[in-house]
Amino acid sequence: MLPPPWRDWSSDAARCADAPVDYVAQAVLAAIVGVCGPRVFLSIAPGWSEPLLLRLAVVGAASTGKTPALLSVRRLLAMLEREPSDDGGEPKRQIVLREARFEKMAATLARNPRGMLLWRDGAAGCLAPLGGGRSVRDLDPYAVSILGSMEPDCLVQSLPRGGDGLAARFLYAWPNPSPFRPLADRKPLRNEAVLILLRRLLQAIDTSSKPHVLSVDRSGAEAFDVFLARLDREIRQAEEPEAAWLGKGRGAVACLAGTFSLLRWSAANSDEPPRRIGLESMEHAVSLWSDYYRPHARAFLQRALPTDLECRARRVVRWLRADDRASLSREDVRRTALGQTVDAREADRVLARLVEGGVLRRLAANSRPQGGRPALRWQVNPLLTAAQA
Repeated sequence: MLPPPWRDWSSDAARCADAPVDYVAQAVLAAIVGVCGPRVFLSIAPGWSEPLLLRLAVVGAASTGKTPALLSVRRLLAMLEREPSDDGGEPKRQIVLREARFEKMAATLARNPRGMLLWRDGAAGCLAPLGGGRSVRDLDPYAVSILGSMEPDCLVQSLPRGGDGLAARFLYAWPNPSPFRPLADRKPLRNEAVLILLRRLLQAIDTSSKPHVLSVDRSGAEAFDVFLARLDREIRQAEEPEAAWLGKGRGAVACLAGTFSLLRWSAANSDEPPRRIGLESMEHAVSLWSDYYRPHARAFLQRALPTDLECRARRVVRWLRADDRASLSREDVRRTALGQTVDAREADRVLARLVEGGVLRRLAANSRPQGGRPALRWQVNPLLTAAQA
């Protein structure tokens, strides 16, 4: 979805960092909103407009390349910050917010009404407290996008009480670790090629005396309507905390569409910055949110904020690994694995979750010798115990 030269640069940066390209792509999106920020307003429909802001997180274990991948983009922003203004005076403006505590952040943001990008790299990363009992939620009144990282083992510890609402604000990238790459695969990064694009955005958007408005054109609005209708149905059917994350999908997709529109313009030959969000940018935003961010968010939320259903499903998985059985019944789950703490209906929900996760597979029903309803059984995925062996 990234236009060239962003696409090639991101791939090369990922190879140099020995990291998944997902991490670099997250940082690229953050760089675009950091440079343009709330100077860009999205006009979605009458009565619905909002600034261009994104909150992005990269998730992975230690030594998966998160920090080197993010640094490849941060260096670009640092170069841009050091460049003098057009009249040779002070640098254009500060883009990256570096302060660690909320009070200093608020003071810096107050001096930079054109918006900034909060960069939070570390084990607890973007969900860690800001000091003084404050959290990322307290930054809502300010024009700030966020890019942060976190390690899976620190998820539970990094979330404060009521963290489900906080976790719902982020778009997560949690890819598999990158495969081994020979040193010969690394290429020198052509930073100037993409630095030109960032500089072009900064000059076109940030130096304007008025905010830049991006409106959704007719074809983009039709595609967005289809997505919003589907999202409305899915929110009604979802359980917390996923429902809270889905509820942020409207604004997230709109901001992603605006970001894609600016990305495409930065690499094009057009003089005037875009005024419309078209079909291609909207379809890219919907696809990225639905097909990538949503499953990654589900995995993150199940790890960091497990529901009762998730906890029970994991309890059954632990029992299956210890028992080493090939199949089971609903009564095995209800009576033995869960110690008669649930009724038959809840046991069915646990079984359905395990089938969804690939742990179980329903077997063909066998008729009882004496008649009556067929006995239902589920086969246990043999990889469950093979992985332990």
